[in-house]
Amino acid sequence: MRTWRLLLDLDASPMKASYRKIVDGLASAIQSGRLEPGAALPGTRELAEILDVNRKTVMLAYEEAIVKGWLVSEPRRGTFVNALLESPQASSQATSTKRKAAQTASFAPEVISPALPPYFDDLHLPSVRAGRNGESMYFDNGAPDHRLLPQAVLHRYYRNAMKTAFKSNWVKYGNLESAEKLRTALADMLRTTRNLAVTSDSICLTQGTQMALHLAASALIRPGDVVLVERLSYPPAWAIFRALGARIEVVDIDPDGCKTDHVEALCKLHSVRLIYVTPHHQFPTTVSIRADRRQKLLLLAARYRFTVIEEDYDHEYHFEGRPYLPLASDPQQRNVIYIGSLSKLLGSSFRCGFIAAPVNLIEVLNRNLLLMSTQSDAVMQKMLADLISDGELRKHLRRASKLYRLRKEALQDGLQAAFGEEVSVRNPEGGLALWVEFDKRIRVDALAKHAADKKLFIRSGRQFSPQDSAVNAVRLGFASMNPDEIGIAIERLYAASRLAMKK
Repeated sequence: MRTWRLLLDLDASPMKASYRKIVDGLASAIQSGRLEPGAALPGTRELAEILDVNRKTVMLAYEEAIVKGWLVSEPRRGTFVNALLESPQASSQATSTKRKAAQTASFAPEVISPALPPYFDDLHLPSVRAGRNGESMYFDNGAPDHRLLPQAVLHRYYRNAMKTAFKSNWVKYGNLESAEKLRTALADMLRTTRNLAVTSDSICLTQGTQMALHLAASALIRPGDVVLVERLSYPPAWAIFRALGARIEVVDIDPDGCKTDHVEALCKLHSVRLIYVTPHHQFPTTVSIRADRRQKLLLLAARYRFTVIEEDYDHEYHFEGRPYLPLASDPQQRNVIYIGSLSKLLGSSFRCGFIAAPVNLIEVLNRNLLLMSTQSDAVMQKMLADLISDGELRKHLRRASKLYRLRKEALQDGLQAAFGEEVSVRNPEGGLALWVEFDKRIRVDALAKHAADKKLFIRSGRQFSPQDSAVNAVRLGFASMNPDEIGIAIERLYAASRLAMKK
């Protein structure tokens, strides 16, 4: 006890009671290993004499140390250090072993991690995160320019929606009224602009297109189901289908869109569960499915009993002739799930996607949605509903469309001037991007890498292939850059192309 008691300083911490100093000294001695688990302690009278304190002080200290688990009292035997305590040496060794194991081992349970296409990896590149900030530039997939948004109008509508939310208590859980207003506004918009026979009960609200795709697909796909996608298509879509256990089969496309003869051939070989298409402006090639193929696709869906998931991601923008109506607008069809969003009007920060489908399916989707979220942004829903109902979104669309047409022409003219016959640029009927095919002497996979070195981000055509096939083309969004910025981006693209040419 001599070494241990010499370190028990009762003069320290004068504001602390003596018995607490003894308890702290005991705990410190046990933790440091100077008192081993199971070690016997002197009786209260003996320890009081050793420490030159009142015996009652030692008794109080022992009692508190026993309550805290440092000591145990055994009748007719005495007081001991709790034998259940782990010795510091053993604890140190165990901690060291655990730390080394933690450095080399991963999270213990087996986890399911979906295989994501490179499309998602590129979102973390510095040039993508930077956008137009600094020197980096980004040819996106066709995003709108947030600088063109009517900020004063948005501020006013959001402020009014916030006032209504507080008055109506929408800021609490259960924002059913705001969601109903937005569904009603969207149904009116879809009936007027896209000839869809829908009501508010036919609409399911989501936080964007990918959430809508996952929600719809998860209600249909079971592991092993065959899902058809086009030879080039939206990577998040087929990544979702694969993550749900689907087997992907690829359908050919040509300048007239999805080849329905190939769809029919695949239906004869497999029990097809669904097909995913973007018929208005095919993603990424921008082609539109012609009328006869649209009708045949609907007939095949009815005959072979598969579902068509139709994503109409940029219906609002059409520059040549009258836009095609969605497949879902056909009054005879019973197999189409229609997916859209407001992101091409307001930008991706305004998270409003939607699914239009028969009421019985919408009821299932809304129940499944409760597993993801029980509450949406009531203020945002009210604001968007009012913007649609009051015609403000329509006004913004008219203004922005004029500028986007000029930007499309600027990109087309600039590419032609810089590359001449080295590129083939498809003039799309609408949408916010161009599909540009390069002469085989320019290797697009290498072009994307050299462009990144010049602080210009583009996606290689390979990224849109579910089969990871080489595609000597790129999708260049023009809406998010003004003509001057487009000119600079073309200069960088041309400089990168010289480095990507085959020797």
